[in-house]
Amino acid sequence: MKRKMLGICAEYAHKLKQPWVISVLFVAFIPFFPEYFAPIFAAGALMAAGSEIRNTGTGFQVGTIGKIMLVYIAYMAFGLLYSPNFLSTLATLGMWIAMFMVYLAMTTVLNTRRRLDSALLVISLVAGAVGFIGCVQYLLRAAVGLRIPLEFWNFIDNIILDIMPIEIKETPFVLRVSSTFNNANIFSEAMIMLIPIIGYYSFYGRREKHQLICRFCLMTAAGGIAFSYSRGSYLALIAAALVFCAANIKKIVLMVVTLISGLLLVPDSVMARLFTITETDGSINERLNIWHSCVSFMKTNPIFGVGAGISNTWSLLLSRGINAPHMHNLVMQLAVEGGIIAIAIFAVICWKYLSSGVLMLIRNSSGRMIGVMLMAFSLGFLTNSLFDFPLMTPKLVGIFLTVISISDAAARIYLKKQTTALFDIITNKSITGKGERLTYPTINNTK
Repeated sequence: MKRKMLGICAEYAHKLKQPWVISVLFVAFIPFFPEYFAPIFAAGALMAAGSEIRNTGTGFQVGTIGKIMLVYIAYMAFGLLYSPNFLSTLATLGMWIAMFMVYLAMTTVLNTRRRLDSALLVISLVAGAVGFIGCVQYLLRAAVGLRIPLEFWNFIDNIILDIMPIEIKETPFVLRVSSTFNNANIFSEAMIMLIPIIGYYSFYGRREKHQLICRFCLMTAAGGIAFSYSRGSYLALIAAALVFCAANIKKIVLMVVTLISGLLLVPDSVMARLFTITETDGSINERLNIWHSCVSFMKTNPIFGVGAGISNTWSLLLSRGINAPHMHNLVMQLAVEGGIIAIAIFAVICWKYLSSGVLMLIRNSSGRMIGVMLMAFSLGFLTNSLFDFPLMTPKLVGIFLTVISISDAAARIYLKKQTTALFDIITNKSITGKGERLTYPTINNTK
């Protein structure tokens, strides 16, 4: 028995030494650790992916959506020329460049169905753990009455944030959990992006023996969203769930049982919070004032905006007597920061992302449920974006780019779409002398 256990441990240790596994683990644990760890983990993932490409002879791969993201990052850099707060725009640009390493790492190493499935499993387990922490925080507050901090990493944050010049809007003590994030809204926004992945693996992951634990992770992630008391995320969760239900009529009974099991655990206070969406309270009034002010900001700089950066939008809102860091709406935030051009770039990203999801739904039976997962993310993310700005922090951007990389990797695997080496894009060498586009399959075929 002891020898068998040692053999299993040795096997897992060998697997963990593989560069692609290390890369996936770095990315998967980004939601678990504090915000300032996210760029470090992104760099670690890229370095591990770099070890892999040294062995294969290929470069860091960029798919269709990744190329458009590079255009957006370049446009953000252009905003440095006219931004009223140069440092804020520079910091935001640096955040996107750093977290784009997540995309490069994942798109590079996820080149087989087995690897993609493994990545989705690990991401699901970590996201479930983050949701579980949120549920425990709520129980300790509501049932035991402990005045524990909103943030799990509060004991580290207090030290780091005193050193770093970062502005954080003070959050009053309320019965809203933040788990490993800095506030409840950011926590729920992250979970909304991750829950389609957990939902997919709970019912359709290739490793069926792990589906049960993923269903537990699904419940803890949904519970975390519930205990965040973020009403926009409630609607986003319902929207994502509807996509899975519509696409999985054959398993509707199992899904309904899972849903009912989860609802039985939901406190009355959560349901009461959901049904206050139609009421006009302080939070909704603030959003209405922000959106009204945003219209005038958009008229002032309609084409290019004022430049990226929370300090830019925060200053604009403070000039109207509103103490809020962003526009509480993704489209409006993009319009104020980058004008019509930024909105157009993200519209193309959405179109390409949705196209990949739809094509997997209708053209590839083996990748159909991956397509459903991508569609669920789209509807959940867009619904949440109506009420918040889910791209504000490094962890949120990292999670967003993780999902984008999964989309491009899945499109390469299931739809045979090609990717291009980053170096060839930068040096404009993606076209060979014969007029052939230098892509991932082309490079592999030359070996």
